Amino acid sequence: MSRDKKPVIAFTRFTPYMIIDVEKMENYNGEYIETEAVTSLCRCGESKNKPFCDDSHSVNGIDGEKQPDRDLYKWKDYRGKDITVHYNLGVCSHDGSCIRMLPGVFNINCRPWITPDNGDVERIIDVIKHCPSGALSYSLNGEKYIDYYNGEPKIKIARKGPLELYGGIVLKDDQGSKPETYDHYTLCRCGHSKNKPFCDGKHLKHKFSGS
Repeated sequence: MSRDKKPVIAFTRFTPYMIIDVEKMENYNGEYIETEAVTSLCRCGESKNKPFCDDSHSVNGIDGEKQPDRDLYKWKDYRGKDITVHYNLGVCSHDGSCIRMLPGVFNINCRPWITPDNGDVERIIDVIKHCPSGALSYSLNGEKYIDYYNGEPKIKIARKGPLELYGGIVLKDDQGSKPETYDHYTLCRCGHSKNKPFCDGKHLKHKFSGS
């Protein structure tokens, strides 16, 4: 692929995802999944050939509308002595990496649920870099950091979860949707998100079984 030619994911509210010139796609184990120049991926959650579309959406259709009761898009700052952690529930895919990797800092059973002074700065940064959705970022010395992926553009199929897109894959839809950062973001593929096209973690509630 030409360096000047950016990979694209394109769709409307009523169609599956079409990935164009995306040369690298992998499953949750990091195993390569072959793609064509244009490949159709399921977003209704009903395909029998996930992650690919098999036209199952032709039965019940695709409802790609954002719901009015979706989680509020709002950045909240959690200030520590040496680092400020930023969190936006509105774009969170509830991957859970932060809670698993550093429960002393990220603990949903506490208020506030993020306490930066409970952890080492470099460790906190490393954990934030595992957030696939762009819901977490951080500031040091007054400068905000949200982009961190240095590899080639790729799509990762999260286990029983969303599409994870990395490396500047351009999103084009009929609603003018924009991810928080093109560096990394997540798209719903279970069909239940209230913030489509982005994942909001509803695959957990609905026990999505997509591979």
